[in-house]
Amino acid sequence: MSDANHTILIVEDEPALREGLRDALESEGYEVLDAPDGVKGLHLGLTTDPDLIILDLMLPGLDGFGVLRRLRADAVETPVLILTARGLETDKVKGLELGADDYLVKPFGLAELLARVASRLRAWDRERGRAPRERLRLGPVTVDFAARTVRRTMKEQTGPARAEAPQERRRDGDVCGLTQQEVALLRFLLAHEGRAVSRADLLAGVWSNGEAPASRVIDNAVFNLRRKIESDPAAPRHLVSVRGVGYRFSR
Repeated sequence: MSDANHTILIVEDEPALREGLRDALESEGYEVLDAPDGVKGLHLGLTTDPDLIILDLMLPGLDGFGVLRRLRADAVETPVLILTARGLETDKVKGLELGADDYLVKPFGLAELLARVASRLRAWDRERGRAPRERLRLGPVTVDFAARTVRRTMKEQTGPARAEAPQERRRDGDVCGLTQQEVALLRFLLAHEGRAVSRADLLAGVWSNGEAPASRVIDNAVFNLRRKIESDPAAPRHLVSVRGVGYRFSR
């Protein structure tokens, strides 16, 4: 069984194989996302921040090489394990040159796949332990912790646009700054991803300088952070209120 809550993205167009991989990985304790084509796989790779991507090469819409090239061009460092029926050495070399971390040719043994997955995740955890990830992707938003900035890339809207006040209208590539307190708050919630964090824990973990601010100070800090990272601050997806407790960070 896996010893950490890792998320794995499978990009594979064969339904039976995709479902088989999902079942095997979930039985090991991993959280699994999947995509049946390269376009959706690229979108999930850019917006969900998985810990590992299992990527087929022969995909509809956008092939695996194209997906890998776009991910690395966009500075996505997530490990990529190429899984394909194409066993030619030239394909292996091209995949590795584009930034793949491992290569497994079909047909393969499930035990070998799981061993490679575990090995890549251990290496990824060690790398992040030495140098914690300084960027966080939340859909069209990229948070740069080191620069203390938020950059927003506007996406094509699929529904009615929310009316925004003139001062809140955002343009493609807009950048806004984060305060030191906002960075600390976001880091703390991210470290406890998926769990409800009480105001008392936030006080101890973020406002640890001896001060004891009132609850409204925490609420105001969350409100300001939502305005910067949420697509719709009035209906937050990432900084979620937990009634009677505090807040929860979700992707």
